[in-house]
Amino acid sequence: MSLLVTDDLWMPEEQLLLPLQARHDLSLSDIPPQAFAEVLSALQQLGEGVLSQVYLWGEPGSGRSLLLSALMASQANASHAVLLPLKQVVFMPVEMLDGLEHCPLVVLDDVDAMAHWPQWQEAVFHFYNRLKAAGGRLLVTASLPPSELPLALADLCSRLATSNVYALPSCSDGVREELLQVAAARRGWALHDDMSGYILSRGPRRLGQFWGLIEALDKRALQTRRPVTIPLIRDCLARDAD
Repeated sequence: MSLLVTDDLWMPEEQLLLPLQARHDLSLSDIPPQAFAEVLSALQQLGEGVLSQVYLWGEPGSGRSLLLSALMASQANASHAVLLPLKQVVFMPVEMLDGLEHCPLVVLDDVDAMAHWPQWQEAVFHFYNRLKAAGGRLLVTASLPPSELPLALADLCSRLATSNVYALPSCSDGVREELLQVAAARRGWALHDDMSGYILSRGPRRLGQFWGLIEALDKRALQTRRPVTIPLIRDCLARDAD
């Protein structure tokens, strides 16, 4: 299987139509620095080659996809990286792993999605060994810690358990508020307490969807040349509901 290079990201040809790719409007500096301090430090060390294997886990909505998008964007100008969203690719031939061990950084997203796919577990196990032999770096994400993965292949679980393991913070109001404040500061929004409270009480709970609301607010404000106010927020929420 051949690899294509797009904006310095290595992607298998079959992956080009998959949804999770680098978003150049998002960077690791957009991620809440207090709530995600330990995780951000680990990702920075992984990107620099200080760490060779990191495992991130967190409940749905805890920001895994947001982190991966930010990480892939940060890698675009520094080195080659490939992202494999296993929830989508388990339906594809395992041969798409062939050759990926030559990429300096490989991200395996949603490894627990392989639970009912023994052929993928076997293929990822052998890929893991090839990647390590080649000196590559690995980032793994899941909704469960390594010890609780519903995978039948014990050897694969033991390999993943050797990672530097980090749990993502739960998607609390405090995490969402910090994400909002960081985004507002970067965009120059004059965000008053009543506006923050309005967004937090009515906006999505999942961090990825919450970030989508922030992007929609930014786009709407630029299109209409209006500041971010409660009427504008209400308008964006209504559009999202439609």
